[in-house]
Amino acid sequence: MSIQIVHIEDDRMLRDILRISFQTADPEIQIKQYASGDEAMPYIEQYGQTIDLFIFDIRLPGALNGLQLAQRIRELGCPGHLVLTSAYSSPSAEWLASLSAEYLPKPWHILDLTRNLLSYRLIPTVKPKLD
Repeated sequence: MSIQIVHIEDDRMLRDILRISFQTADPEIQIKQYASGDEAMPYIEQYGQTIDLFIFDIRLPGALNGLQLAQRIRELGCPGHLVLTSAYSSPSAEWLASLSAEYLPKPWHILDLTRNLLSYRLIPTVKPKLD
């Protein structure tokens, strides 16, 4: 079973680096990438329950910044892991804890994320049927 990832970053080069690195680490990864939270929301609303990992910048163009997006994802009940990034200030530890999110300052090293890929996989909540 592959890992489902949503990555939201307005810097195209960073999107490309992450996509290539993740697909090199695990060719089965399914990654959807967007330049803004506004673009990503329809996909998140439809598939949010099956997304293992959300990675996004705190500063995003559009109506939703990264902090608002994280809150919206949790309001929708999405169980996936949240990783927020920024080259600026980090959110408070209390805020991160309240949303079960983690923070990686930019510039982040791709190995920080690829090393943890397996730990980001959601544990299936549906028990297999026994015949």
